[in-house]
Order: sequence, then structure tokens, then C-alpha cells
Amino acid sequence: MSDTPLTLLGRLQGEPDPEDWAHFHTLYAPLIRSWLRIFPELGDEAADIVQEVLMIVVQEIARFERQRDGAFRAWLRVITANKVRSYFKKRNRRPLTGVPGTEPGTDYLTDLADPNSEISLKWDQEHDRHVFQGLLHLVKPDFTPQTWEIFTRYALDGVSAAAVAQEYNVSEAAVFLVKSRVLKRLRDVAQGLID
Repeated sequence: MSDTPLTLLGRLQGEPDPEDWAHFHTLYAPLIRSWLRIFPELGDEAADIVQEVLMIVVQEIARFERQRDGAFRAWLRVITANKVRSYFKKRNRRPLTGVPGTEPGTDYLTDLADPNSEISLKWDQEHDRHVFQGLLHLVKPDFTPQTWEIFTRYALDGVSAAAVAQEYNVSEAAVFLVKSRVLKRLRDVAQGLID
């Protein structure tokens, strides 16, 4: 039996292969880029900041310790906020004020580093939504097309088990089993990334 962790985070902290890093990049580069859109003055340099954030993750992931739910996304959020802060500091500028969804005069970057701020909670929700969708794509090849269709119809589309069973000519118990198997695989891969 292999000692390789099932979780993506566990593999990244151990002996990751290039495919693990590719999965991580595919999951997180677009998310970080979307977080940076709130600072339009970054312009084309937002792509450089995304790469700097990802490089810090590569360098520091082995030392990351998950001590509570949401620790990884909080760690990533703080790294991102610090990189943006550093960007503005080097240019002796401040981010534009009036960020949508924040009060005038709010120090957006300080709030972003505060795990209890409204903006941090919003980023956490966006993180979980984005990573969940990415993980669905990541685990989909582990299942047959019919299994995936049954899971999607029942667990994601909200179609009743009875209707899905009839549609695919399987028992309701089979529909429940499919959902259970796919969710277990998702939990295995997502542990530490989404709580």
C-alpha cells in the first residue's frame, strides 16, 4: 500500500510531483488573479503578483501547519495581502479607496489579513466555491461518465434520487452510493483546502 497522501495539500507538503503543482496552479492562479481585480491600479503587474504568491507557497508549503479549519486559505489570503501591500510600498503609493463592499476609509489590506473581517469572510466563501469547482474537475476522471452524470444530476443539480434512478435505469441505492463515493473522493483530495 502506498504512503502517498490522498490530499493535494498533503502531497504538496511531502514529495510533490509536477502534476501536483500543476493541479495546484490550475486551482489557485485564477482565484488569486480574481482576488487582485479589486485593485485595478495593479494592471498587468497583477500577473506578476500571482506568480510571487505562488512562489512563496512553493517555498513555504512544507512548513505550513494546519492548526484549524480554514488555516490554508487564511495563510494564502495573508500572503496575497502582504504581496499587494509590498507592491504599493515599493511604489510609495496607496491602493485606491472606495473598494466595492467596504466602508469609505477602510484599510482594505489590513481587513484582508484579519480573519474576522467582512472582506476576509467574503474571500473565504469565494475561495471555497472556486476550489470546490476546481476539485470537481480534478476528480471527474476518476469516475466513469455514467457515474459522474448520476452524481451531477443528484448531488449538484438537485434532481431526486428516484428520478435519477429511473433516468439511468439503476436503483435509488445505487444513486446514493454514487454520491457517497464521489463525495468521499472529493473529501480525500480537498482535506485542508476546504473545510
